[in-house]
Amino acid sequence: MEVHGIDMEQGAYRISFQDGDRTIRGLVPETLVTDWLLKSAGPRPEHQDVYTWIALHRTKIEKALTKMSRGDTRIRAPFDRLSLVEE
Repeated sequence: MEVHGIDMEQGAYRISFQDGDRTIRGLVPETLVTDWLLKSAGPRPEHQDVYTWIALHRTKIEKALTKMSRGDTRIRAPFDRLSLVEE
């Protein structure tokens, strides 16, 4: 999985990963990470904290986005807050 930085308009981190011969692109909402980390020292988590959180939850993020890309709507919380980026 690659993290491509933050999309300020979406308030989410852009990510991508390979699923077989296709690339899946998605957004990880900054609020998802903030809620999980319970950061109260400011409105936004540090970039390194977000990158670490994404790395720790990589498998679940990839599973959720792969299911979404196949039209499956049965995504477990909190990963149901992720979204696909259509090209």
